[in-house]
Amino acid sequence: MFLSVAAQEEEKTLLHKKYRLTKRKQFNYIYRKGRSAHGDILTLVWCGGNVRDVKVGFSASKKVGNSVKRHRAVRLMREAVKPYLSRMAHNNSYIFIAQEGITAKHLDEVKAQVEKVLTKPGLLV
Repeated sequence: MFLSVAAQEEEKTLLHKKYRLTKRKQFNYIYRKGRSAHGDILTLVWCGGNVRDVKVGFSASKKVGNSVKRHRAVRLMREAVKPYLSRMAHNNSYIFIAQEGITAKHLDEVKAQVEKVLTKPGLLV
C-alpha cells in the first residue's frame, strides 16, 4: 500500500493502534485496580492484566489548562513514551496522567520523568 508523504509523516508520529488504550472501561479498570508512581509533572498508573502486549493510555485533566494545553501535554507524553515501549514490562496496561506545569517543559524533561516513573517500580525490562 502506498501512502502519501503526509500520511507517512502522520504514521511516524502516531502511537501504533496495538499499543493504545481506547475504551473508557479499560481506563476505569486500571484506575480502580492499578498501582501508581508519581513524578513532578506526570503520574503513572499501571495494572497487570490479560493483555499480551503493552497497552498505553494518556490523560490530562482540566487542571493542566485549556484544550490546547491538554492536547500538548498528551502529545508530549506520547512522544516521551515511544522510546520506552519495547523496554516496558509486557502484560501490563499503563496510563500516564499529566500534572500542572507539564506544558512548560521540554520533551527531554518529559522523557526523563517518564523514565523515572517507569524505573521506580521496576517496570522497565
